[in-house]
Amino acid sequence: MEFKQLECFVTVARKKSFSKAADVLFLSQPAITSNIQKLEKELETILFDRNKSITLTKGGLEFLSYAVEILNIRDRSKRALLVFNNNIEGVLEICASTIPAQYLLPHIIKAFKDIYPKVLFYINNKDSKEVADDILSGVSNFGFIGAKYPNAGIDYIDFYEDKLVLIASPQKKFDNKPLTSKDLFGEEIVLREEGSGTRLLIENALKENKLDLSIFSSQTISYSLEAIKKMVALNIGISFSSEISVKYEVESGHLNQYEVKDLNLNRSFSLVYCNNRNLSPVEEKFMEFVKAWKWEGISI
Repeated sequence: MEFKQLECFVTVARKKSFSKAADVLFLSQPAITSNIQKLEKELETILFDRNKSITLTKGGLEFLSYAVEILNIRDRSKRALLVFNNNIEGVLEICASTIPAQYLLPHIIKAFKDIYPKVLFYINNKDSKEVADDILSGVSNFGFIGAKYPNAGIDYIDFYEDKLVLIASPQKKFDNKPLTSKDLFGEEIVLREEGSGTRLLIENALKENKLDLSIFSSQTISYSLEAIKKMVALNIGISFSSEISVKYEVESGHLNQYEVKDLNLNRSFSLVYCNNRNLSPVEEKFMEFVKAWKWEGISI
């Protein structure tokens, strides 16, 4: 028994006409007839007397109130779920690495709160490795990171394609364009700490070229992206950062950006979550929201 069959039956009973029911339900008259016949076959009862006019049989009259009640229950359940969905509330605690926390999550949170205004957010900023470790240990249920750490207990949902660019002070001049890894030998570099997804990507890209961080003459380590950008602008050293994170500084002339053509510095930012843990309703709703998220038309 299908809802469409019940809708056809109730509408024909009310309109006393197959053709009028077809107009109301935006179906063809043969479709109305087919649905009624299937329902009668399943119920093993003739529902309509089809002689001179369309009238309900005794069996049809007996079934009508039940059919109406079933459709009413369906409609009430839809309304109840609509109310429930629009009244999702609770606290969402999210661990996120630097770039997602600063440049991507604010857009997602704004759009989510436009639909579910009663949800409160608590954002805990950690490096990518710490986020993954917290999820595995049960401290957090999900987070946003820029690196992937293979583990059977966690899954990833990619939601933004990113790339690292080399950044340098306008005072710094490179002779070659585009750059290659050979142009970086002997340079001073300002780096994120170990555990950062950005640093891991740099190390892996160098490793693919059989290189490591020893190609740089000196290293300055910082946990702060803003401090790194400031140090690079002051020509303390070069660095690598997500293109979205230096957009303003490049456009304003405080930094120059370059691509290093023989280094693979592309990555995805991902929602990471434990795949064997039950989530709260608000967490499930937020995960569904991120899965369906589209960046078209959003200026980052």
